[in-house]
Amino acid sequence: MIVVFEKGLVLRHIGHLDLMRSIQRALRRSGLPVRYSNGFNPHIQLSFASPLSVGVAGMREVMDIPLESECDEAEFTQTLARAMPAPLKVRRARAVPDTFPTLMALVAGSNIRMELDAGQAADAVAAALPPFMASDDCVALRKTKSGENSTNIRPFVTQASVEPSGTGYTLRCVIANRAEGSLKPSVLMKALCDLAGVEAVPYLAYRDAILARAGDGALIALEEYPYV
Repeated sequence: MIVVFEKGLVLRHIGHLDLMRSIQRALRRSGLPVRYSNGFNPHIQLSFASPLSVGVAGMREVMDIPLESECDEAEFTQTLARAMPAPLKVRRARAVPDTFPTLMALVAGSNIRMELDAGQAADAVAAALPPFMASDDCVALRKTKSGENSTNIRPFVTQASVEPSGTGYTLRCVIANRAEGSLKPSVLMKALCDLAGVEAVPYLAYRDAILARAGDGALIALEEYPYV
């Protein structure tokens, strides 16, 4: 079963391992026919499309839960929702065959939204976005498994826009997954602040959707990936 869930602002500082343990406990409480691993210490073999960066809220996160037997999608959604901690909201469940591609293999990018608090710094960051998108290069420090590396982050941002909101600005962008990985919202924001010549701007980051690439090349929400 592919499950879409929300990890809201209240949980944005909870790490991936703690999130996984919370969901595993909820699944055990639910009584759903989940599949356990073999061996001395059986556990539920959860897999996630893309771990969420600490500090970012996930509005439509996606995970794969293996089942021992078939289960109705609506019943699964309702049962799991009752067992989940209140801040973790189950949005949708979709039954797929065991031959469905792994979620990580399908991830092509993310829709990221950043809400900036009003102020002179936010004005400067909003003004820095068009020059950033018009350029070919923007080098920033990006953390990888091998440490911090200077990387041209501009190719990661395939689309971006900024518009005024009731509390400041809303910045929306499409972040592409590349061979060298993905781009954290904090790295993009730091680069924009550097371009704007400001120290920092208060903001909240959201991942509104995880994206996959359809057969025609278009980016679609991962949970909608067509498979027959």
